[in-house]
Amino acid sequence: KWMHHFEQTPSGVRPARTEYILAFHAGIRQLLTQGKIPDCAGALMGEPAILYKEKINYKYPGGGGYAAHQDAPAYEFIRNHITCSIAVDAATPENGCLFFTPELHQRGLLHLDKNGCIDREYADTLDWEPVPMQPGDALFFSSYAPHKSPPNETQQPRRTLYLTYNALAEGDLREEYYADKRRSFAQVDTTGGEKLKISKIGHFDGKPAQQT
Repeated sequence: KWMHHFEQTPSGVRPARTEYILAFHAGIRQLLTQGKIPDCAGALMGEPAILYKEKINYKYPGGGGYAAHQDAPAYEFIRNHITCSIAVDAATPENGCLFFTPELHQRGLLHLDKNGCIDREYADTLDWEPVPMQPGDALFFSSYAPHKSPPNETQQPRRTLYLTYNALAEGDLREEYYADKRRSFAQVDTTGGEKLKISKIGHFDGKPAQQT
């Protein structure tokens, strides 16, 4: 089944993210696995690409942002990957578009903290540039590109589809990735309560919540 993640917003518990959707929508499956998007990902990697994971981040009004991070630490099964971000809604600095700091993707991992994110003090010294997008725009970036996004301070959602591809030479690892993620998220802490999180790294600045 697909994976839903929720967060607490000022208007109540709302979806934060849905992933593992490929098998449940033929149009999405075709878009993600055939044609221009995987072809562009492969061209950027210099070899054929295959889908590694897919998700939609909803970022409803008041939805949390994401601290500065690189994606590479979250994807331990692959050495390198390319992510394609597709705007469903217009993305602006006010509703939480992505911010990037140019050229640092060439330097490998940067000053990681215990949560697998870029150390906040170091991140504050970098020059961040917003990347606004219109619905249907696509943005490709590498596993080492530092990026972040602020919370949504508007009254409209900022929905974005994120598609991650690895080199076909590394294998079809999507099911392995999601099986591992499901196991990880099913773990319980010492109090017996469920560990609420939406990613393998601690970059989400919102408040994960149980579905009500």
